Amino acid sequence: MTVPRAARAALDRPIATATALYVALTLAYTWPLAAHLSDGIPHDVGDPLLNTWILWWSTRAVPLTVAWWNAPIFFPAPGVLAFSEHLLGLAPISAPLIVLTHQPLLGYNVALLASFVLSALAAYALGYTLTRRHDAAFIAGIAYAFAPYRLAHVPHIQVLSSYWAPACLAALHIYVREHRTRWAALAALAWLMQALACGYYLFFLSVLLLLWVLWFAAGRLPFRRTIELIAIWTVPLLLLVPLLAGYQHILRDTYGFRRQPLEVEAFSADIAGLLFAHDELLVWGWLHVTTKPESTLFPGLTIVLLLGIAAFHAAGGGARRMPSRTWAQPVLLAAFLTSLACALLPLFSGGAWRLTIAGVRLISIRRAEKPLTLALVFGLGWLATLPRPRAAIHRRSPFIFYIAAAFLMWICALGPVPALQETRVIYEAPYRWLTRLPGFDALRVPARFWMMALVCLSAAASIAFNHIAERRRRILLAVVAAGMLLDGWPRVFKVVQAREPRPVPAGVSARLDLPVGEDDTLAMYQQMRAPVPLYNGYSGYFAPHYYAMRELLARRDPAILHAFAARGSLGVVVDNGSDPDGALKAYVMRMPGASLVHAERDWNSYRIPQSTVHPLPDEEGEPLEIKALDAYPSAPHAQRTTDGDLWTRWSGGPQQQSSELTIELAASGRVHQVVLVLGPYITDWPVRLQIDVAAVRDEWTTAWAGETALHAYYGSVRHPKEAPLVFPIDRDGVRYIRLRQTGFGTHDWSVAELRVRR
Repeated sequence: MTVPRAARAALDRPIATATALYVALTLAYTWPLAAHLSDGIPHDVGDPLLNTWILWWSTRAVPLTVAWWNAPIFFPAPGVLAFSEHLLGLAPISAPLIVLTHQPLLGYNVALLASFVLSALAAYALGYTLTRRHDAAFIAGIAYAFAPYRLAHVPHIQVLSSYWAPACLAALHIYVREHRTRWAALAALAWLMQALACGYYLFFLSVLLLLWVLWFAAGRLPFRRTIELIAIWTVPLLLLVPLLAGYQHILRDTYGFRRQPLEVEAFSADIAGLLFAHDELLVWGWLHVTTKPESTLFPGLTIVLLLGIAAFHAAGGGARRMPSRTWAQPVLLAAFLTSLACALLPLFSGGAWRLTIAGVRLISIRRAEKPLTLALVFGLGWLATLPRPRAAIHRRSPFIFYIAAAFLMWICALGPVPALQETRVIYEAPYRWLTRLPGFDALRVPARFWMMALVCLSAAASIAFNHIAERRRRILLAVVAAGMLLDGWPRVFKVVQAREPRPVPAGVSARLDLPVGEDDTLAMYQQMRAPVPLYNGYSGYFAPHYYAMRELLARRDPAILHAFAARGSLGVVVDNGSDPDGALKAYVMRMPGASLVHAERDWNSYRIPQSTVHPLPDEEGEPLEIKALDAYPSAPHAQRTTDGDLWTRWSGGPQQQSSELTIELAASGRVHQVVLVLGPYITDWPVRLQIDVAAVRDEWTTAWAGETALHAYYGSVRHPKEAPLVFPIDRDGVRYIRLRQTGFGTHDWSVAELRVRR
């Protein structure tokens, strides 16, 4: 259908006005960033510089090629781009600016500002699709783009770049209404772009879309259109296969990385997060009912009042009611009240509550989460049987869907073990079901599901505004928009000045910035000016060798600099502010042939020539059979070191006392090497190790003794998944081997696997 020119102009004017307002609000919200697009770092020098570096690297190497995956940080580790988000979905905005101006921060900052404007416009599109009103759509844009939650994620541009999600939903609504193929294609494209902008949203948006299809399309979409939708969606799925395969190969096959349950729980939101606002908010920065990381879910007072008033009006309105199901309502209500009472019993009884009759235990309730889960299910079921909710469900009300979907997205944001102030309240959470699906087990921060909840809340807000604003719409529009902006407005938007250039000497093979660990992202920022491989690095995962490298550099061990220089000439940049006593500069100058190249007020640079030092030996030789193992402490766990599973271990505990592991071989003979495999316990090498051997038990001779961090470094570089520590023994007639930890440290000594070679 062709839209008349006059009608198109009438449609374009409000959109142009809304766009101008969104741009002005974004500039005011983020000020003074717009005045420092090329040299300002928003918020801090951590994740913003990492993401700037990622966007820059995608302009230096062709995406999905081997060179692209093998990005030049954490040198010489391969595939390190997979350690974090790839941000390819932001490249259409950032890449042209970076290529044309050679200013990576300009590309990053423009993409950051665009995330606010585009999020507002996408939510506007969804709101207009649902209400056909520009004022209601404008409220949706404000509610989404300037929600309080977004301020907490200013350092995470991938989290803020969620503008494709509402655009995808808007296109699907139009497709179901008009059955035009182009809208299905646009929805699929939006889903693909959202997945490329943020890996989390590949999964989280897909869950929301599944709920959307079940509500709006199931039973309504003709079979032919259903097949068409599936066929169209197959295209972006196939386009994602090479990217997902690259992550799988690098993270799982090469490095063996995976998220541990405790880590995922730590980055799940707390229920009390609804009353936790980011401390940089102008109005609500004091609201800290909890302080759990990633739990700043406070939605703002204005949107809660708006949705509450709309729900109250809907409940008391004159819409057609459906007849009550008299048998279901009282049964579900009784079940809800009974379950709720059972959940409260352990709290009042001070522990487990039991009902015993004639010596037979009928009920035993030790914790509240099971009855609370049942109470939640029965309560929602009871609400669904009430006349007005039933009528809304029957007509598949968009308002009910987006409220219910926001609730489910919030439940998912609570992670696999939903808790209130560290007290578990739901027995089997939906997110735990999701972790059984491919990919979900690799996600660290379930709390970011809340962004999908904000998509739903902004859509519901547009419907709510349209419902209650029957008169004086402009006044109400101004009041609601102002309230939402105040709820999410920052007290101050931090902008950090970028450092001046700190070049390494010309012609070096690699770069090292000292000290390592404090300003690694600043080293990455400097690398963008002179792109040689960098030993420093920062990302979602860290290269396994990084921890031993950092330990050796902190101890000023010359062996690690020799290991670096063995790969070619080395350029070293020392931050003078972090070296007040000159110890780092003296450490570098002690290297043979080291020379000072630049001496500035804030930094010095040095050249270290290529070294001829030979690296430590790699694992080699035939395996010897281990007959028995003994250990102190945790003797029963010693058998875990030969079970072939890297994720099981024997641990000697924190290295503040002596611990040992004794091996009995099946027969006496020559022992060439003893190999301790760290596996995923990459920081748990022994500070100092003594290896004794004997032909007869208790007649020990020391075969090797010393510090092992350098062994951990070489093992992690060569075999990052196993990280084997290889110790030369070269003794004949050995039947017993004793490994004794003799150093002092704060981390454990762990052995994932143990091998002896001849």
